[in-house]
Amino acid sequence: MSSSSMSSASVSNPSQSTPLCFCEVEATLKYSNTRRNPGRAFLGCRKYNTEGLPYCKFFKWANSQDIEQDLFKLKKELLRKEADLVKMLKEIEKREIELQKKADEIEKKEILLASINEEIMKKEWMLLQQEAEIKRSRTLFRLFLALVVIFIFYIIVSK
Repeated sequence: MSSSSMSSASVSNPSQSTPLCFCEVEATLKYSNTRRNPGRAFLGCRKYNTEGLPYCKFFKWANSQDIEQDLFKLKKELLRKEADLVKMLKEIEKREIELQKKADEIEKKEILLASINEEIMKKEWMLLQQEAEIKRSRTLFRLFLALVVIFIFYIIVSK
């Protein structure tokens, strides 16, 4: 229909199931004032007949039966989506529990690794001490050998 042949009166629609027009705005329930369709309800762009605002020319006749069917479909869709959301929520809760278990396992492993690391550091320290002791022993042994060689040399020379 062209805008020149259509006139309407707008009424707010309290229903949450009102479809969106092409502008992605909730359509408004209006009533035709034309000779051809006097008082007939239709859904139209909320911006129609508003000065200076562009509108999308969304139009749909609104019969009470159609509205009830649309409401029933929307209710059914909302219930399905609610059930899907409940399933998603349960899945998220399961994953959260699994993640918490994994976090606990990781924490236990970190504690175990920390204790193993501490043991390794103690053993490294012991090895360093043993290595230092071995170096001291080698040095003392070399000194002893040097003294023995000097003593033998002294005995040979003094004869």
